[in-house]
Amino acid sequence: MAQSLPLENEIAGVFAKFPQLPDNVKEILVKISPFLCIIGLIFGGLGLLAVLGIGAGATAIGLAAFGSMGLYWVSMAILAVMVLLEGLAISPLMKRQKKGWDYMYYIFLLSLVSGVVNLAGIGGLFSNLISLAFSFLLGGWLLFQIREKYA
Repeated sequence: MAQSLPLENEIAGVFAKFPQLPDNVKEILVKISPFLCIIGLIFGGLGLLAVLGIGAGATAIGLAAFGSMGLYWVSMAILAVMVLLEGLAISPLMKRQKKGWDYMYYIFLLSLVSGVVNLAGIGGLFSNLISLAFSFLLGGWLLFQIREKYA
């Protein structure tokens, strides 16, 4: 078995207690995962291009949404890294390599970090906290359901 990533076994232990999907459903998830990465790459890339293209408008959006430009640009930097990782994940996911799953795992962790950054910057703390918890539970559960399918 491939070497575990930081926190991987601890998080896997949490999701081991959850119900398991049937093997045929796991196979479907494994088959569509590269295409989901392509979709994420396209939409994330378009989002980054839009932010870079609107310049001063991004400043106004950032100040209104995050209260400070620092949190806004941290969020955009996280998005940029996630888009890069999605691009890197496509080929290994198609080959069912553990490296592809590892990239998905890092994207999962970065999405959680992004959620925490959003908690710090956007109003509606309760709804954002619920969203973060839902993302962790559903995203993590699905991610760790398919981990065994990657060599």
